[in-house]
Amino acid sequence: MRPYQTAAVAAIAVIAPLAGAGTTTTFDFESLVHGEIVTNQFAPLMTVSALNPNRPFDIVAAFDTSLMGTADPDLEGPPWAGGNLAISDTETQLGRALIIAENNTGAGDGILDNPDDEGSRPAGQLIFDFASKVSLFGFDVVDIEGNVMEFSRLEFFSAGDSIATVGFDEFTNNASSFYDSTIVFGDNTANRISPITADALVAAGFADAASGFDRVIIHAGGSSAYDNIVIPAPSGLLALAGGWLMLAPTRRRR
Repeated sequence: MRPYQTAAVAAIAVIAPLAGAGTTTTFDFESLVHGEIVTNQFAPLMTVSALNPNRPFDIVAAFDTSLMGTADPDLEGPPWAGGNLAISDTETQLGRALIIAENNTGAGDGILDNPDDEGSRPAGQLIFDFASKVSLFGFDVVDIEGNVMEFSRLEFFSAGDSIATVGFDEFTNNASSFYDSTIVFGDNTANRISPITADALVAAGFADAASGFDRVIIHAGGSSAYDNIVIPAPSGLLALAGGWLMLAPTRRRR
């Protein structure tokens, strides 16, 4: 059993305005340690789970992308090999990100000994459930390779029903309404996917998305990690933000 220490941690990393979308909140997962298994750390606003068709276990874990010499160098950076988070003079440091775990070594104490992302194709599903309907969803992604081959995609749900799907290939297809010229996928790349709004889904033909969605599934086609989940700030959250800074048991960094 690894030691615990009491520390002030923030369930919500950033509360900030987003142009055209009101106030948003970003989950950056920096309160997690490398290998930490994710369950309800970000409840009640968001819970995270996984389905891994390649293993007898379904584990979401934190992966510290800033470390070197990990089980997957493709997730390590900066420097990044490309993508819109690697084009500035100071490349973006992502820190902890979420992976669908390929192994469960050491899972008994809540921290994987050697975290690695699932490399099979498909890798599985990373599932985000929200306490109430939200109207936008954004994220960062590391190491999406051959997006057309892997068929990675986002699926949006409302009350259990699938209401919209956006393939990762649409971000690089200039004929798509979700096209972003700054996104470049490939080995060891890092990209920020601008928040996809309910209005944008409706404009793309998904009329049932008009009232928002309460679940988003990232269907990961292969090896990859995800960070900086952006959703709208719930009503009243700014006034209650101090309540989200709590004393909680957190595992000591390795």
